[in-house]
Amino acid sequence: MGFTERARRVRDGRLAHGRRVAALCSCVGLYHPIGHRATLSFLGELAGPYQHHESALLRALEALEASRAVWREEVASSIDARVARKRLGRRMPAPGGPPPGSMGGHWYASTPDVSRRAALHALKLWERDLRPDAANPELRSLVRSCIATGGRLTAEQLDVLSHQRTSAETEDVRWPITLVVSAGGRRPTWPTMSR
Repeated sequence: MGFTERARRVRDGRLAHGRRVAALCSCVGLYHPIGHRATLSFLGELAGPYQHHESALLRALEALEASRAVWREEVASSIDARVARKRLGRRMPAPGGPPPGSMGGHWYASTPDVSRRAALHALKLWERDLRPDAANPELRSLVRSCIATGGRLTAEQLDVLSHQRTSAETEDVRWPITLVVSAGGRRPTWPTMSR
């Protein structure tokens, strides 16, 4: 069952509210731009207590669908650009972008403020749940500063971020860095890495 069918179940007033909430969670299982748990939590921030109120549940679904629509447009645009580059003989993907179809740790929205808020929300969850020894101190400090300033980083912090991004080899490091970039109101991109 795809996203559209699950979204239809969320809207189906004949179903028990708990089943409709489960259908929303299933939608998030298929589209979770800032991670599954963070996406569900952020939907609660945007829409209210969707687990208990129908109007909040419908607002949460609308917010998720709106983000997914922007993401799908960007994926289609990325695919079109890739096809055009291939026709010109450029076989390698353009540097900096996530592969088409990758959600990339960024809440896709028509307004940058929602993307920034989503990234900050996800960073707070990441920082709260992080084991004390799990991240390097430089990255942890960068995340804390980003949260404290609402995504505004100093020039020195941006240099640290740039260094972290070029040396990031694991998803455990790439994920919070991507969120920091998004919290700063920028679209996350990645340098081309040799594999």
